This record gives sequence, structure tokens and C-alpha cells, in this order.
Amino acid sequence: MCGFVAILQAAPTIQVKSARHALDTMTHRGPDAAGEWGEHHLFLGHRRLSIIDLESGDQPMQTSDGRYVIIFNGEIYNFLELHESLLEDGAIFRTRSDTEVILEGYRRWGTDVVRHLNGMFAFVIWDRLLRLAFVARDRLGIKPLCWATHKGALIVASTLEPFSVLKEFDQYDMIAVRNLMTFDYIPTPRSILKGIQKLEPGSKFEWRLGSSEPTIERYWSPPLANSDSAVPDEFELEDLLERAVKRQMISDVPIGAFLSGGIDSSLLVAMMARHSSRPVRTFSVAFNEGDGDESPIAKIVAQRFETEHTVLHAEELGAEELLALMGRLDEPFCDPTFVPTYALSEMTKRHVKVALSGDGGDEVFGGYPKYLLGENGQARLPFSSLFHHLLRELSWRPRGMSHVYWRTLTSPERIRYSWSRYGDFPVFRKDLRQLLSRPYQEAAEIEDYFAPWERRARRYGETFDTDVLMRADLETYLSENCLVKTDRASMLASLEVRVPYLDETILDRVLPLPSSDKIPNGQLKALLLPIARRLLPREVWDRPKHGFNVPLDLRLKGAWRRAVEAALDWGEAHLDIFNYPYLRRLHRINLAEGGIDRELWNPFVFLAWARTHSLSV
Repeated sequence: MCGFVAILQAAPTIQVKSARHALDTMTHRGPDAAGEWGEHHLFLGHRRLSIIDLESGDQPMQTSDGRYVIIFNGEIYNFLELHESLLEDGAIFRTRSDTEVILEGYRRWGTDVVRHLNGMFAFVIWDRLLRLAFVARDRLGIKPLCWATHKGALIVASTLEPFSVLKEFDQYDMIAVRNLMTFDYIPTPRSILKGIQKLEPGSKFEWRLGSSEPTIERYWSPPLANSDSAVPDEFELEDLLERAVKRQMISDVPIGAFLSGGIDSSLLVAMMARHSSRPVRTFSVAFNEGDGDESPIAKIVAQRFETEHTVLHAEELGAEELLALMGRLDEPFCDPTFVPTYALSEMTKRHVKVALSGDGGDEVFGGYPKYLLGENGQARLPFSSLFHHLLRELSWRPRGMSHVYWRTLTSPERIRYSWSRYGDFPVFRKDLRQLLSRPYQEAAEIEDYFAPWERRARRYGETFDTDVLMRADLETYLSENCLVKTDRASMLASLEVRVPYLDETILDRVLPLPSSDKIPNGQLKALLLPIARRLLPREVWDRPKHGFNVPLDLRLKGAWRRAVEAALDWGEAHLDIFNYPYLRRLHRINLAEGGIDRELWNPFVFLAWARTHSLSV
């Protein structure tokens, strides 16, 4: 894993000193080595976390003739096969690295090189002869990539951190703030900073020096449901998973696994145990609060496969530590499981440099009960439209109306309501108009709160059925939430995390299947269950699904109370985006009764982040 910055310009709009300072903001993404390449006013900088070819894999890397230069973040799991194929075609290699395979692949296949790569990646290749940049990101966005143009220059970086020190980008995007409150994350292509875009997963572009903004091309999207696709039996599926795990275990440094006690991570450990000459290193988090502690089941799995198991007992992160952690994010991100994921990554890094994770199993194989909402055709209450109108006419939002309001919604409206933390809803705790102060409500375009999700969903169908929900989730919740959480948390700890369930061989075989084959008769994760029943302890698969949850309301009125109050105090003094009397009311209710979590947490996260980043609206 790595971090990189490319500044491509015909004139010294951005000085080399500033470019190096920008690169240094990502030292945590690559603590092992730093490198740079430049000529004229061009700068390619790279920070390296060394995993494969420790001796000769440093970047930026040039081809033997010096024409092409690459900076790359990620891992290419089929690089050995591509290496052999390119050798037969006359390529000359000087290293054993997957980076050089991308370079030589680009020389042979041009921009179609991305279709040959199995792995997680984001990269920039500079063609010195044509003065042309090629930029690409992997299918599902496992690795991040941001870009912007400024006074004729193209700036590309792994994350937003380098842009924060370049000083050319210093304003919040209010629609991005709205999206953050609605979804917990900021969907691509927007970022929290005006003028900077995140490249959509499965996308690529070329840009010639002196051009305006690039034209982006989508080279891969989740396929539509194909009822003619043959359903794999458990043994074919097991073989696919085992092969994906085996090749993602390739590493020149120690490797382990996150073990939650769920089906996905437990199956990964079972596969790893088959291909490890020593006990697999596994790592779990134990919670003392709430009812979501799965560490006892993870321990049973560890015993079954005789792993070397380590448990992190989730200590209550103090208020100051929480504020500092939120401030270290490149942009605000509101999934609270980021906090224990970071703590788990910190612990894991003390023992190994790479860990496998079960991310993607639920989205690919249909593991979430929410997907069943796509088949829910419950009737609305009579006089629903009149009820909506009356609620909107009220100058206040009575508590307890949300349960009645839910029953007045159509099936598509229920999807919007369920998928959103905040929205254009006239009920307490869901109303963006209550949260945002009046001067910013128009700029936030509240009525379009759900447009970023719907734009993706419409690629797969006009109705929100289960097939559409699952495919849209790949591009939204998985790519923008789960993978961002894992990448940012692990890279802050300088740990590489790999996700075998998102291996191309699995995606190509499973994604075309209709949801009825993945969730037949409402049975979640039906394709994986026969394998789980045969290989895993009963405690893993014979129980209701549990998420990786944080007892948020307890933390917000307990260990993190001072952090909440410090963020609100700072916000009232410096940032008038929010309705602070409303937020303080939520805080008081939580202190007295509990039960207030994401509706207070999301604005808190933004304020905690904003205190560290002095920007304007």
C-alpha cells in the first residue's frame, strides 16, 4: 500500500517545495520509503509501504527506455501470470514487482491494461514522449484516487490530504456536507472540498499537458442480473474462494486476518489455514458495552483452525483522542465503526504488515436484511398525502411521529427513508431542514438529498427491487463506506488490508446471478451457507446476523461527552452551517434518556474534522 501525488503542469503553478510538502502528508500510507521523479515542472511523488519485491520495487518507476513513469497504490494479484505473458511477448523486466507489470502491460495494451489487472489499484502513468497522463482506479474503488485541475495543472493524489496543504482548495462543498449527513459518506465524484473530485470506481482517463479537464470513461460496472447464469454449486464456489485467498496471501512480509466471528471472515481463515505453513495470525475486537460483541465466537473459530489469535479489548477512547482521530481523516467520514477498525489495525500492525478482511461478502452474496425491502409491497395508510402535508405545515417536529410516518410511505419512499440518516422528511431526527441553519438550506439542495444514490440505482433498473438494491449497494455502501473505512483506518496504522471476496474471479462468477439465486425465499447468503455448515462451527452460521456495531449513544453520553460538547462549542463560534440549538437538544435528550446516535454523531464528526481544517464555506 502506498500514497502518491502527481502534479502535471507546463508552468510552475505549484512549486516543487509545495509538492514535496503535499507528499509528506501521506507518510502514514507509505512509511518505508519515499521517492520522486521530475523534469521541467512535472512532479511525481510516492510514499511506499513495502509488501512485494522489497529490494527493487521502489517508485516512481520508469520503463527501461525511460519513456513511461508510474506511481501506483495497491496490489495486482495476477501479476505473476501477466509477467509470464508479457515475457513471452518480448517484455524485459528489471524487478519482481507488480508495479513494473502494469508499466509493461500499458506498453502492450495501452489503456486496456486495466481490463487485465486483477487486484486493487489506483495509478498514474506519465508518457514523456506524448506528454500524456493515464489515470485509473480499480473496479470497486478499493484504493482511493482524487484529482483536480488548477490554472492549467492536473493534480492527482491518493487522498485529499495533499490538497489540504496546496492552499488552492479551501472551501467546503455544501452539497457534500448534505451528502455526508444523509449517507455517512460523500459519494463520488464529489469531495468535501470544492473543485476536487474523487474518481469513480472502475473509471479511467487520459489527459494531455495543456488540456482542460479530462474526459472520464467507465471501463467496468457491476453487470445486470442474468437469469441464464448457471448457479455455482458449493464446491465450485469453495474452489473460487480458496484460489482467491491463496493468491491474496502472496506477500514478502508477515500476513494475518481480521476475524469477526461472522461467516465471511471465518471462511477466509479456513481457507488461509489450508495454505499456511504456520498457524494463521488472527485478530478480533471485543466490546464491553452493548450486545454486539462477537469475540467469543471468533475465539471458537480460532480454536477450530488453530490460529494464533489476538483480541483487542475495545478501550474507551478518550474525548481528546477521538477529536484528534477525526481530524486525521482526509475528509469527514461518519461510520462509527471506523474507530474500532482503526484500533484493530493499530494492534494488528504490531504483529503483521498485511491482513485479509471479509469486506464485500455481504454485498456480493446477499447478506443484509435490508435487501428484502426491495420485495416489500406493504400498503400505505389511508390519507397519507394529507398527513405528509400537515406535518410539513407544523413549525416544530413532534417526537414519536416517525413510526406513524413510516406507515404512510410507498415502497420506494421506504427505501429512501431507510437508506438515509437525514433527508427531506418532516419528522423529528430525520429532517435536514432542522439540522442545517437557514442560510445554507438552499445551497444544500435538500430536495435532492437522495439523488446521488438514485443516480447509481437507475443504472440497473427503474424500480427498487432486490436486484437493483444489491447492485447499487456495490457502488455506494460497499465502495463509499465499507472500503473507505477499511482503507483509511488501516492506512492510518500503516497496515495493508486485502479483500478476497472482491477478487475479480469471484465477482465475474457471482455478480451476474439474479438476487433470487443469492437470497432464495428470503434466505440471506444462501450460496455460502452450505460451505459454512460444512467447514465452520455451528455457532458461526446458526444465529441471526450481527453487524460490527459501536454502542454509540452510550459513548456519546459517556466517554465521548466532552468531545461532543467541545465540537459544538467550536462550531457555534466558527461555523454557522448547523442549527446548534437543535443539536444541543439532541445531546440533552441523549444524556437524559439515551437512544440518540447517528443524528448527533454525523454533525459531530464533521465539526471534529473541521476544527483541524481551517476552511471557509
